[in-house]
Amino acid sequence: MSSSGSMRRPFGVTLVMVVIGVAAILNIVVGTLLVFSIFGDNPTFTDPFGTTREVGGGWLIFNGLISIVLGFMYFWLIKMTAIGSATAQFIIQMLAVINIVFAIFNLPYGWYTMLLSVIILLLVSGASATQWFRQTN
Repeated sequence: MSSSGSMRRPFGVTLVMVVIGVAAILNIVVGTLLVFSIFGDNPTFTDPFGTTREVGGGWLIFNGLISIVLGFMYFWLIKMTAIGSATAQFIIQMLAVINIVFAIFNLPYGWYTMLLSVIILLLVSGASATQWFRQTN
């Protein structure tokens, strides 16, 4: 990783790794809460027509498990980013673009997601970050 001949990891890449780490922890925590929420009263929501509906236990378990798996995948992505894998750069860029597209559909609430995704996209697409990600094949 940091031998005398290898380059030093750019700060932007390290910052992206921290953001991915926070997302991983949040996904695992929220996923665990979703899975265990079936043992209490199921959450409810109000649909656009004003009807109160209860969230089913199957939905909670499925989405909780997906969230937990995604959290562990984020930890794998951090590892790949730390070693400078070009695949990690591609996956981060792809996820950032997907988040930007879905944030557009969620306006006006998607501005923060869009801003964070654009910042991440710029950080991993810069010249020094691209050099970092191209050092391993």
